[in-house]
Amino acid sequence: MPSWFDQEVDALEQRTRSRRGEPNVVLFYGSSSFTLWHDMEAYFPAHNVVNHGFGGSTLRDCVEYFDRLVVALRPRVVVLYAGDNDLGDGGRPEGVLDCLRKIVARKRETLGGVPMAYVSIKVSPARFSIMHAIAYTNAIIERELANEGDDVRFVNVTRRMVGRGMEPLLSYYTEDPLHMNQEGYRLFGKAISSYLDDVEQQTGALKVRSGHPPPAWVLSDEQPGDDEPVSVRAVAAAGGSV
Repeated sequence: MPSWFDQEVDALEQRTRSRRGEPNVVLFYGSSSFTLWHDMEAYFPAHNVVNHGFGGSTLRDCVEYFDRLVVALRPRVVVLYAGDNDLGDGGRPEGVLDCLRKIVARKRETLGGVPMAYVSIKVSPARFSIMHAIAYTNAIIERELANEGDDVRFVNVTRRMVGRGMEPLLSYYTEDPLHMNQEGYRLFGKAISSYLDDVEQQTGALKVRSGHPPPAWVLSDEQPGDDEPVSVRAVAAAGGSV
């Protein structure tokens, strides 16, 4: 497999080596949607967060570097986002699912029952042309993980992103139509925080700080109905195909 991420992975390992052995690490792992989340800690101020997103990685790349960037930290929770680059490069939904199966298997081999969330593939303006492949990939992964046991969960951010039509969807992205702005990360933060709360209820104390500022995803003007689950078809109905 090409090793063009080796230098970046080496740098990540060096930067976080001192954090090995820290308690209750919540490890974010995957592609640029995490790599570019530079203020991630502000969204999870009660948690011990480590960001191991790297470059424009594919889920296949995440298989290759799993031991170095995940297992080495012995995290308490793993949050994984990757897959849209696989599809953007011409990969098939079944190939994305196969890579995820390999990660789940490796997680269980090395970390046992450590909880892991797979965050659904987002629909970005840059990839409206493959949004049906994205929707299908999310669907087969959600179905797979529903039968995989309590240690692996599907966190569906995509329903939240497309639920109110085209204009709100566009508001989650920067001028670069592939990557999210603060509003997009606010949505991610809210969904993942809910997952972490569930993990804490099921497995015991996860938070490491009290008396912290409110998470960055909490806003006074938050609108009811932000989390209404709807189909990706809402995007198509709003004219989102190219």
